[in-house]
Amino acid sequence: MNPMIRKEARQRMREKRGWILPSLYLLALGAVIALVYHAATTDGRNVQGWQIGTALFIALAYTQLIVLLFLAPIFSAGALTIEKEQRTLAGLLTSLLTGSQIGWGKFAASLMYVLLMLVAGLPVISAVFAYGGVGLWDVSIVTLTSVIILASISAMSLYWSSVFRRSVHATAVSYVTVVVLTVVTLVIFTVGFSHRASNNWHEIPLLTRLPLYFNPLFFLAVAFVPREQLYPEWFICLAVYLGLGGLSALLTLRNLRRSGEGA
Repeated sequence: MNPMIRKEARQRMREKRGWILPSLYLLALGAVIALVYHAATTDGRNVQGWQIGTALFIALAYTQLIVLLFLAPIFSAGALTIEKEQRTLAGLLTSLLTGSQIGWGKFAASLMYVLLMLVAGLPVISAVFAYGGVGLWDVSIVTLTSVIILASISAMSLYWSSVFRRSVHATAVSYVTVVVLTVVTLVIFTVGFSHRASNNWHEIPLLTRLPLYFNPLFFLAVAFVPREQLYPEWFICLAVYLGLGGLSALLTLRNLRRSGEGA
C-alpha cells in the first residue's frame, strides 16, 4: 500500500470525527426514512408499497449526496495545506515518495473516508427493498453515480489545497465550487429555459442544457431513469465529471512538482 494512504487513513480513523460523523450521517438517513414514510402514509390516500419504496429511495439518494457533497471538501481541501501550515511539505517532497504517490495518497485517503460513509449508508438505503419499486440495478447505478461525483469533488478540493497555503482558504473555495456546481448552474439553466416556449427536453438547445451537465444533482437525477434511457444524458455527465476530476488531478500534480522544485 502507498505509505501516504496508510498514514492518512490511520490518522483519520484515530480522530473523534472518525466515528462521530458516520454516526450522525446514519442518524440523518434514518430521520429521512421516518419523515418520508410518515408523510406518505398519513395523508389519507391509498398508497401502494412500491410508491413508498420509490419515494424513500429518491429522498435517501438525494439526502446522501447532499450531505456527502458538503463533507468531501472537509477531508480533501486541507490535505496539502495542513502540510504547508506545519512546514512538513518540503520534507515530504524530498522523501522517496514521488509527487504522483503523494497526490494519489492524499486523494485516495480523503475519498476512502467519504466512501466509508457511503458504504455505511447502503444498508439503510437497502431497506427500501422491503416496499418494492426499487431493484438492485437502481441502487447500483445511483451508488456508482454518487461515487463518481464525490471523487470529482474530492479531486477539485485537493487541487485548491495545492493552490492555497491555508486550509481555511482552500476549504472556502472548495465550498464555493460545490455551490457553483449545484446552485449557480441550476439558476443559469432556469434563466435560459424561461425564455423557451417548448417544454420538451430534446427541443431545448444544447447551449441552454449545458450548465445542467455540470450539476451533481442533475447527474443523480438522470441515474433514476430506466436503464435503456441512460444514453446520452448520463454518459455526458459522466464525461464532464471525469474530465473535471482528471484535469484537477493533473493540475494538482503540476503544483506539487513546482513545490518540489522550490523546496
